Amino acid sequence: MDTKDTKKQLCRIGRKMKEGGLVVACDGNISYRRDDGLIVITPSGVPKGELRPSDLLVIDSKGQIVKGKGKASSETSLHLEIYKARPDVKAIVHCHPVTATAVSVAGLEFPSQIVTEGRDFLGPVVTVPFAEPGSMDLAIKCAQGLQKVNVILMASHGACAVGSNLNEAFYRMETLESVAKIYRNAMTFHAAYEVMHEEEQVHSLADVFTL
Repeated sequence: MDTKDTKKQLCRIGRKMKEGGLVVACDGNISYRRDDGLIVITPSGVPKGELRPSDLLVIDSKGQIVKGKGKASSETSLHLEIYKARPDVKAIVHCHPVTATAVSVAGLEFPSQIVTEGRDFLGPVVTVPFAEPGSMDLAIKCAQGLQKVNVILMASHGACAVGSNLNEAFYRMETLESVAKIYRNAMTFHAAYEVMHEEEQVHSLADVFTL
């Protein structure tokens, strides 16, 4: 499979993000770093499910627009700082996956190791302390958090995944949300089992005292 990132591929991933419930409205942003060092990034204010190749902007390592019209993503500094910290990274996907984000809102550690897909493909997932969206503070914290891992949760905000190409970064984001759903369902089933078990014990005691 040809893994060379293109504008059409980025737009396709934007549609998949929307279809998969990973973003709503104008949430999220995507970028990839070309071989010449320039970065293709999504514009601000355009829903990811409606992206066209002509909407995308090309910026340099300082965030200056080299090609395209409009305003670059409000999280441009996030992408630039991550690329600066990770020379090996060629693509970044930032989304607001509901279930995975809920894990950080609940103050829980993300249990990527509970299933093999999480353990082997995601690896450890750390949660970056809260910082205002679009701020340099957030960009720096995320870049630091991604120095030794490929996926992070952004406390009370969303998640960010990196990869050697767009597909890899996106698949990591998909896997993150899938593992989060498994974790949520397992916790729900376990809680339901505990309630039923307690009720069975109560009924057994009641039977004893009515003998």
